[in-house]
Amino acid sequence: MSPLTKSTILRCIALVLLAACGSSPDARAPRDTSLASNATANPQTATSSRPIAIEHSASRDLTGDGVPERLVLHAAGGRTDSLAIVLEIRDGKSGTLLHRARWSSRDYFKYEPADGTPDDAARDALVRRNLDRVFADSAFVAPRTTLPDGRTEAVDTSVVRYALLELDWRRVHGIADSMPTPPAAETELGRPRVTDAALRARTAAVGAELRGRPTFTVFQGGELTNTIAWSDREHAFVRVFSCC
Repeated sequence: MSPLTKSTILRCIALVLLAACGSSPDARAPRDTSLASNATANPQTATSSRPIAIEHSASRDLTGDGVPERLVLHAAGGRTDSLAIVLEIRDGKSGTLLHRARWSSRDYFKYEPADGTPDDAARDALVRRNLDRVFADSAFVAPRTTLPDGRTEAVDTSVVRYALLELDWRRVHGIADSMPTPPAAETELGRPRVTDAALRARTAAVGAELRGRPTFTVFQGGELTNTIAWSDREHAFVRVFSCC
């Protein structure tokens, strides 16, 4: 082999090695550079493992003492379609917890058609839309029901009666309002009690107290929409309206 040929071969080998070294990543480059590229190519994969935390708050005088209560909504989880949601109402003066409710964002899909939320983006939008409306101005407008005689009423006495029975049951058993009522208790509470004179008088008194009081309506998915109002007599929020 001639010297010229050897020189040419050596030069080619050197160029190949130089090119290989030049294409390797810089040791000082950020460690997540390749992850950033993947996130751009597939944003759903990049965000699916990140914890989700959503918080909304509002200030409204629901007890009528002239000091707005603090309303806070927390939603957390790995996916927007299965978030654990907690709603709290705290007294504006002392910060004492007055009411707490819990539900899951999966309840927002109870009556959604299978093809109504085709992808993660659509499901995310539906959940966030429902969370955004929890403290919307419309949530603080008292709903009205139509009575058999055609009159409209902002307080449903049958709902108030059941709410008082449930409130008593929870107090006796030491169960917070954020916990679900056991099916056995619901069966007991659902029995007609209209003939109970004391309960009838109590229901009438609380119903009269709550007419015209500030209300707060929350949609928790499916057929669960409840309106509550603060009762000084009961020192608790009492359901005055419930809708399917």
